[in-house]
Amino acid sequence: MAETAPHQTGDYHFLLRRLHSLTGIVPIGAFLINHLLTNSTAFLGPEHFDDHVKWLHSLPWLLAIEVCFIFAPLAFHAGYGVVIALQGRSNVNAYPYMDNWRYTLQRVTAWITVVFVIVHLLHFRFAHWFGLPNYKSFHPAFFVNTAAGFTWLLPLWAWMVLYFIGLTAAVYHFCNGLVTFCITWGITVGDQSRRKVLVGATGLAVLLMAWGLLSLWALAQVPGSPPAAAAAAQTALRAVAA
Repeated sequence: MAETAPHQTGDYHFLLRRLHSLTGIVPIGAFLINHLLTNSTAFLGPEHFDDHVKWLHSLPWLLAIEVCFIFAPLAFHAGYGVVIALQGRSNVNAYPYMDNWRYTLQRVTAWITVVFVIVHLLHFRFAHWFGLPNYKSFHPAFFVNTAAGFTWLLPLWAWMVLYFIGLTAAVYHFCNGLVTFCITWGITVGDQSRRKVLVGATGLAVLLMAWGLLSLWALAQVPGSPPAAAAAAQTALRAVAA
């Protein structure tokens, strides 16, 4: 009898799927919660936002932390997620049940989130690659210069629409993934426990969306108008060029 190659049923695939599931919750999910919580302080005022961001930038070994606990897990989760998405097949038209819709949306939001994360990183973290201000140079006026960043290259409304779509996709993908994580790892056994986790994940999604929308609203309003933000961006550009 011919031996089956270890692909879908092989040990490597099983371990990679488990690692993919785990990295989606820790550390990526934990980072998403912290990131949105930090950004939500923009709604409380520039001083709150600046204090939180300055504290994050003051962490020792920040680059090592970013690489080991953010960029590397994110790259693996996104890369192997693409493999899983390409292998999956949606049957929502044949079986239009809620679980099938959630399965399909999980795949759709995965693609949207990958694109959004790349755009977000290039928009701020690696904007200096394109001649825009280095985010590290925003110190100490992180709030004002972040708001100004939403006038670079595109009009303010376009950034807001893009970030709203990306925020919604990322939050859904994480919170729905939290439900499937609990099923995959045997945490929820039976319909009752599954429903409880689903309710909790829905509540978490509402909270994360509220944090994200509050931060977008605050950054869109301050320093008061798009022209003022554009002026701030030009000042930052001149400072970096000098």
